[in-house]
Amino acid sequence: MARAALAGVLALASGGVGYATGSSPRDADVVIPDQTIAAPPPGSVRVIYSLDKKQNDKEIIALIDAAKSRIYFAMYEFTLRDIADALVAAKKRGVEVRGLVDAGESANSYDKPIIAELTRAGIPIETEKHADGNGIMHIKAIVTDSAYALGSYNWTNSATTENDELLEIGTDPALRQTYETILKRLLDAYERNAAAQAAAPVFIGTIGYADAPSHVGEYASVRGVIADTYVSKNGTVFLDFCRDYKSCPFSGVIFADDVKKFGDLSRYTGTTVFLTGKISSYQDRAEMILSSPTQISR
Repeated sequence: MARAALAGVLALASGGVGYATGSSPRDADVVIPDQTIAAPPPGSVRVIYSLDKKQNDKEIIALIDAAKSRIYFAMYEFTLRDIADALVAAKKRGVEVRGLVDAGESANSYDKPIIAELTRAGIPIETEKHADGNGIMHIKAIVTDSAYALGSYNWTNSATTENDELLEIGTDPALRQTYETILKRLLDAYERNAAAQAAAPVFIGTIGYADAPSHVGEYASVRGVIADTYVSKNGTVFLDFCRDYKSCPFSGVIFADDVKKFGDLSRYTGTTVFLTGKISSYQDRAEMILSSPTQISR
C-alpha cells in the first residue's frame, strides 16, 4: 500500500507519467515529460534535461512572456540576447523586472552587452558585492508572479546547446513564494549596499602593501615595488609585491578579459607603483582587482 502511494506521488511529480504502480524503485521506468514551450499550468513541476530539446532558453522566455506583474531573476552567466529581449519586452508592457548578477561575470566582455541592454531599458540590475570581498553570486533562478525556474542552467548558448544541465520549472505556491522571498531579499540588500557606496565611498589615502590586509573592504592607493608579474594558465595577471607570493600579504589582480587594456605589464617590474581601488580578500590574502589602467600609477 505504501509503495503504491509512493508511486503515485512520484508519477505526479513527473507530470503524471513514468513510475509504474507495483514496480520496485530499482526497476521503475522513469519518463521525463517533453518540453511544452509554454508557461506551466498551476500545480505542475517539470524537470528538463538541456540536451533533450536544446531549447531551455525558450522555456525561460515562456515564463517571462506569461508574467503579469513581476519578474525577479539572479543569473551567474547571462549572454543570451533572446532572453534579454524578452525581459525588455516585459518591462515595456508594465511588468516589474529586477535582476541580480555576479560582479566578476557581469564585468566580462560576454556579459557586458546584455547587462547594458537591460540597464538602458530601465531594468535595475544589482551586482553582488560581498562585504569581505570574497564569494560569488552563483544562483541561476527566475521567479515570476506565477512560476519559478532554477537549476544548473546559465543563460548562455553553451548551456543551452552543449552542456549537461538541469532546469526545474514549477508553480507550487509555497516554493514559488520561498524563491521570490530569497531573491527579493538579495535584490534589496545589494541595492542598499550600492546606494550607500555611491553616496559615501571611503578613501583612506595611500598605504603600504604590507598594511593592505588591515583595510579589506576599503578604498585606497596601495604603494609598493612590483617584484614579479605572473600570468596564470587562464590568462589572469598577478602583480606581486614579493618574490614568494604565497607569503606576501597583497597582490594586484587583472582578469584575462581586461589584460589587453594595460599593455605590457612587465614594464612595472622593479618599479614603485600605486594601485588604487577597493581592497578585497581571497584565501586570507589581501588583493585588489584592477579593471582599468587608471588604477595603476607610478
